[in-house]
Order: sequence, then C-alpha cells, then structure tokens
Amino acid sequence: LEYKEVQAQAGDCSIVCLSALASVMELGYWKIRGLGAPLRMVLEYKEVQYTDKQYAEFPEWFKDGKPAIEQKNPFANLPYLVDGDTVVCQTNSVFAYLAEKLDMAGKDLQTRTLHNTLLCESYDVRDAMVNIIYPFKKVCRTPEEFAEQSKEKLENPPFAKFETSLERRGGDWFVLPDGPSPADFHIWELLDQWKLLGEKQGKSDVLDKFPKCKAFHQRVRELPTLQKYFTEGAYKLPINVEGAGAQFF
Repeated sequence: LEYKEVQAQAGDCSIVCLSALASVMELGYWKIRGLGAPLRMVLEYKEVQYTDKQYAEFPEWFKDGKPAIEQKNPFANLPYLVDGDTVVCQTNSVFAYLAEKLDMAGKDLQTRTLHNTLLCESYDVRDAMVNIIYPFKKVCRTPEEFAEQSKEKLENPPFAKFETSLERRGGDWFVLPDGPSPADFHIWELLDQWKLLGEKQGKSDVLDKFPKCKAFHQRVRELPTLQKYFTEGAYKLPINVEGAGAQFF
C-alpha cells in the first residue's frame, strides 16, 4: 500500500501500520548534511521509519555502495532512496518521489509545477555556495579567496526570489497551504547554511534582509516532529566534506 493509503485507512495508527505493511526505506548519502539533510527532514517530519545510510569514506560508497545500487538503478548516485523494489537516484528525483509517496506534492498541476520549480531554484542556490566552499571548483582556491568572496556573498544572500514567492502567496509555506513540502525543507536547509556561514564570519543574521524567509526558518525549526532531529540527529553532522577541502563545514 502507498503511505497515504495506509494513513487514510488507519487514522492515528498510520505510522504503526506503515512499518507493518511496507518495507523500511533506506536513504543513502555522505556522512554530512549537504543534500541529504532536507531529505532526512522530510522523512523525520512525516515520521517515516527509515534507515539513514551514511557513507563516511569515499571507498565505502564507490567500491561497495555504488555497485550494489547500480544493480538496481544504472543512475546510481548520492543521494539515493530505496523503497522496497524501487530505487530512486538523483537529488530532485528523490525529492519528487517523496512528495508523491507522502502526499506532499499538491493536488493540481499548478501546485506540482511550483514544487518542481522551487526544487530547481534551490539547486541553483546551493551551487552558488558549493562554488565558493570547495577549492576544486576553482572559484575560491585558498582560504584568503574564500574569506573575501564569502564576505561579498553574505552582503547579498541569494534569497530574494524565495522572499518574493512567500510575499505573493501570502501564506506560511512555499507550496502547500497547511504545511511544508519537500521543497520547503530544501529551502530551509539553504537558509540555515547561509545563516551559519554568516555567524562563522561574524555577521549579524543574514536572514534579517528577508523577514518572511526568516519567519519561515523559525517556523520549520519549531515543528514538533523535527525536535529530535535538531537536538540529537543528523542535524549535528558537518555541513560539507572537510576531507574534500571544504572551507566551511
């Protein structure tokens, strides 16, 4: 049964029934926050039982994990999601799959299209940070270049479009009227990473320029089903891979 079907039939017992009737999902990603964090947040928010497979070393993934996933999906990559016989690879595909599986995509084409648009925009915003974090991108090759460029970026964080989206929709969330979608969690992770980068650089709250985004950030931070994640879970992991030369982790 699909998660939403089990939920509808079982009412308050939906999580128990899910564990009984469906296999436990496995989410695979590096042992960092990165792209895995918002996917973990989706699963934690919906109280889905899952295995958080964290790859700590490159050989663990490339020699062991990846060949096993390739047997089921030739597009093997991190993150991936295993749900029974279904193996989903590539970040936005995993987001989209969870949105459908957990009934978080919206009921009409316009809403689903907005969700997909926000996923794509989030990836672009993420790349803007990745470009300055990792020296192999050859944008910031030294700590001095990183300090200079990160200071410049922090003066004008890339959240104007997100702020406008919230203003025009007039609600608390980016996609759905009554709660977050998977895209909301990706946006939240981006806001949080830039906020933490600003704090590390001695800047005041970089979200002050975006009051609706700042309120949204706090709203997600207070969601009851995410409190264990924030205090005890994978939120405590490094943001980026220090071993790959990340200058912010």
